[in-house]
Amino acid sequence: MARPETLVAGNCYFLLGFQDTDLHLPLISTLVYVRSEVDPDDGRYWLFQELSDTSESSSTEPEDAVGALVGFTDEDLYQILDFEALQRRLAEIAADHPLHTIPSADAAALAPNTDFSGLAIKVAEFIATPDCVSLTITILFTDDGFSLGRPVASRESADYQVTFFPHPRRDPTEESKIRSLFLSLGIEPQVDYLADEGRTRVLAFRIPGEQSGIVSLCARLLTEIYDMRVRDQLQYRFLRRSDI
Repeated sequence: MARPETLVAGNCYFLLGFQDTDLHLPLISTLVYVRSEVDPDDGRYWLFQELSDTSESSSTEPEDAVGALVGFTDEDLYQILDFEALQRRLAEIAADHPLHTIPSADAAALAPNTDFSGLAIKVAEFIATPDCVSLTITILFTDDGFSLGRPVASRESADYQVTFFPHPRRDPTEESKIRSLFLSLGIEPQVDYLADEGRTRVLAFRIPGEQSGIVSLCARLLTEIYDMRVRDQLQYRFLRRSDI
C-alpha cells in the first residue's frame, strides 16, 4: 500500500498479519521508517525500526530506538500500511466480527442506576477528611468518571472542584455533554485546555460545597454523561497529602 514518496523518516507504519488461517485474528506490528539502502547484490531495501522494548530507550530518534531493523524490497513494500490504509483493512476484517454472537442484555441490566447511597458515604468521608486532596470516582469496567478536589486553603469560599479528562478525538460527545450540563447550571469551566497533543481535554468546574448538592451532581454526571446502569459498580480512589 505504501509508495516510496509516502515514506517519511520518523513516521510510523504498520504491518498487518493474522494469527489464524481463517484471517479472523489480526496481528499488527508497528514500525518506524528509517531510510532506504541499496545492496550491491540484492538491490534496494526500505528499512523500518521495530518498536519492541522501546521503553528501555530514552531517545526519540528512530535509529536509536530499541529494536531490530527490518528491510522490505520494492516488491514487498506493498505490505506496509499507513494509518488510513490500516483503518481500511481493519474495517474489512470488522465485517466478520464478533466471531460469536454477544448475548443480549436484559432490560433490567440496561436500566439507569438510581441507588447512590454508597456514593453519598464516600463523598461524606472525603469532605470529613482534611488530609484527602481529591476523590476520584470511576465506573468499574468502563473507567468513566471524574475527580472531586478540595477547596484551596487560602480561598475564603468553601467550594469544591470537579475535574474531567475527556478525549475529544475519541468521543467528542462526552465533552459536549459535560459542558452542556454545567452550562445548564450556570457554571463556566475554571480550567479548560488541551493536553496530550490534543488528545485529552482538561476541564475543571467550581461547584458549591454543600454535601447533598455534591452527591446529587455526581449522580447526574454518572447517569447523564456516563450512562451508569443499575448493575454498574463504582470505584473510589482517595488521594491524601501524604501520597503527593
